[in-house]
Parts: sequence; structure tokens; C-alpha cells
Amino acid sequence: MPLEPIAPAPSSEPTPPPLLPLRDLLDQWDATAAELYEARESGKARGPVTGLRLLDAELSGALLPGLHIAHGVPGVGKTAFALQVAATCGCPCLFLTCEMAPLELLRRITARVTSTFLGKFKTGELAPALAGDLARKAIKTTPALALLDATSAYATGARIVEAAEATRRLDPENRHLLIVVDSLHSWSEGGQGEEYVRLGENLAALRQIAARSKCPVLAISERNSANMDKGGLSAGAGHRGIEYGCESLFDLGCDKDAIPDANGDIDVTLKIEKNRNGAKGKRIALLFNGALQRFREDAQ
Repeated sequence: MPLEPIAPAPSSEPTPPPLLPLRDLLDQWDATAAELYEARESGKARGPVTGLRLLDAELSGALLPGLHIAHGVPGVGKTAFALQVAATCGCPCLFLTCEMAPLELLRRITARVTSTFLGKFKTGELAPALAGDLARKAIKTTPALALLDATSAYATGARIVEAAEATRRLDPENRHLLIVVDSLHSWSEGGQGEEYVRLGENLAALRQIAARSKCPVLAISERNSANMDKGGLSAGAGHRGIEYGCESLFDLGCDKDAIPDANGDIDVTLKIEKNRNGAKGKRIALLFNGALQRFREDAQ
């Protein structure tokens, strides 16, 4: 099902924040309680999942509405992590790409799904018919994933909301939605003003987008130079709001001199530095295969 053309959003005055006496929250309270109970009884996820069982368990079963941040050392596979979550979240997903061309992202999805080395899609060694069959097989596994290409033009907050609602219609029977931003800093480069101001405005915009669309937003963040290798809660580059304004923060770390094993895997540790919906500090052992663009939990 193709995406419908989206007209530019009309200009309007900002919506003022609502005033809510506690009693006005009771309808939402009751609806949420019923949703949580139904999800627990049915065993169905109550939102987009990461597809990593141990991580989802620590997040109370799913990525809940709000802003979620992931950062990591260079080369650890941040885009691969974000793209895998986007493709396996179990619901419609809008992937805002600010760094990689959409065709490259499709190559990476296809490599992971079909267990075909990523490099083979770039050398010409695959016959066109075979390459096409592999891509179509990959697309069938994630039919409700759409890419918003911000490598060619800046994506305003209004454009992201409109694209997210169009993406939601790719699977109208599924009421959940995930938005992924790769990356926060690359997206902010398209704004105006100095870096701290741009980052602050875009962090606020992502939280508002999550609230308006009633969905989680997973954003990849760069690290600051002081914490490039060691990571941590305050490792986000350029703005303290990165750690203060998010629901959860994932720190992806690995040995910078790591050499892939015989299977092509390297050891990666995902540490949950912040978690408003569960315990923080949990470390999850992962394996990352760069040739296949695939993360999996280390069974050892």
C-alpha cells in the first residue's frame, strides 16, 4: 500500500498547554489500567518492542510513549541497532534518516533478513533477479516500515507528524506506532541558531511529537568527546536535555579494538543508563554482526 501524498500543514497558533485538575485524569487512568491488564492477560505487547527479549523485559514489555535515546562508541552499530528495532518493532514505524540514503538502509535490512553479506549488494556479484528477490523478501517481513528521507531536505516537526500518521495507515488494524530518528544531531544540523539552541529545540520537538502521536520516539545521539570511549548517562553531545528529557537511555559499548569471531560477531554491551519504566543499570550482553547488520542477545 503506497503512502498517500502529504500536503504541507497549515500555519496556526501554538496550542496552549492544558490545565488538568486530577479528577480530569480519571478517564485516561481507567483506560490505561484496562490496557495494561489486557496486555498482561493476553501476552501481547502494549507498544512497539525492540525485539531483544531481555531489553524489552527491562522496559516493562515495550517502548512506551516518550523520547528514548541510544548512543555508543563509533563503529558499534548504532544505525544497525535503530534499523533493526524499526524493522522488528511489531507495528508501523517511521524511520527518519538524516545520514544514510534510503537505498542503503534497504540494503542493510535485506542483509539482516536474508543472511546475505551486506557487501555483496554493492559489488555487483549478485544477479539483478536474485538481488531483487532478496529485497522483496525483506520488504515482506516489514511492510509497515516507511523511510522519511531527511538527507535531501530538512524534515520539520510538522512533516514528521504528518508522515507518522501516513505510516500508521500502512497497518490500520495496529494502533501502535514507532518513530526512529537517525540521528538527533544530524537532524539538528538543519535548524537555525547555535548548536545548544538547535538541540534543545529539537529535543523539545521530539517530546511533543511523541505526545501528539501517542507513541515512542527512539533517537540516536552522538557522544561528547569527554565520554566518547566510556559512555554513561551524561555522554550525549551538546545538550544536557538529552539525558534529562528521555524516558530511557541505552549505552552501546564495545572494545574499540574488537576483532569479529569466526561467525563475524563482536561482543557489545547494552547498558540501560536511565529507565523511567523499570530499573536502571542493567547490562545486556549482545552480539553484533556487521556483515549481516544484525544484533542478537548473547546466549552465553
